[in-house]
Amino acid sequence: MVVVGLLVYWIGLKMISGLINKVGEERDVQMPRIQYVRRVINTIWTIATCLALSLLTGISIHVFVSSVLALLGVALFAQWSILSNITASVIIFFFFPFRVGNWVRIIDGENSIEGEITEISLFHVLINGLEGELLTYPNSLVFQKAVSIRNKKPSEPLSDVEKAEQVESAH
Repeated sequence: MVVVGLLVYWIGLKMISGLINKVGEERDVQMPRIQYVRRVINTIWTIATCLALSLLTGISIHVFVSSVLALLGVALFAQWSILSNITASVIIFFFFPFRVGNWVRIIDGENSIEGEITEISLFHVLINGLEGELLTYPNSLVFQKAVSIRNKKPSEPLSDVEKAEQVESAH
């Protein structure tokens, strides 16, 4: 039974990697970003498989679950913002319409920022500002703020296609 579980684990890793690579290629995502997302999701898959195998082999589920929960509790308490940024990074990878090269404006009242996305890392969106400065914006805050997306620098007028894309991505 353990051999079957390990086989399912291995096949699952291959399928997950294939899916992440496919989505990354379709969205024209840089390879380091794909590797970040793959590591996070593979870690989750590994933990789930270990839990399932412990059930199959009769290892006390209470010992395993309490150990994992204690570790997660310490991690969540000490590093909540880091974990939320990692989670946000994975969600941005799969579901958000902006990508490297887009000009964005993150609307945050008087603290709004604008510039070109140069990288979406595990923790931050890196933006080259209008005056050439490098701005970092935490991934978790991207969910809390409105983001206006452009394909060109703000001084350049939008084409009709870009206007249609902007309207479409807003819906």
